[in-house]
Amino acid sequence: MNDANSLDETRGVDLGRPGWTLLASSDRTGGAFELFEEVRASPSGPPPHVHRDRDETFYVVEGRYVFTRGTDELEVGPGQVVFVPRGTRHHFRTLVAQSRTLIIIAPAGLEQFFREMGARIGAGATPLEAMTALSAMHDSHPVP
Repeated sequence: MNDANSLDETRGVDLGRPGWTLLASSDRTGGAFELFEEVRASPSGPPPHVHRDRDETFYVVEGRYVFTRGTDELEVGPGQVVFVPRGTRHHFRTLVAQSRTLIIIAPAGLEQFFREMGARIGAGATPLEAMTALSAMHDSHPVP
């Protein structure tokens, strides 16, 4: 597949959000899941949030992270997996520069959310502002 809108299975698709690449789209998996790669160049993380209709699984490829899942706090590194069931408040932060995860969203449905987050952050919004604005349209809801 060589057209600009198709998924190149060896390189993925840039989502327009620094560090985010779509590796397997909903179209490729029949809606079963989406696979993303996220690279964080500096210690950071998203605001606390919930996905009501989707499970999220993180596989740490590189770096160290602290995940908060519900009331549990987990420190994880390369080769470790964190599963976040739908409806569970969660967030994470990297502990070292250049940290990388593979993220599985199941069922699929957040690709457009991540694209729109990238556009809003690129236009100057904070991650919390962008997530709050998009939560009515997508299954990613900021929580305290």
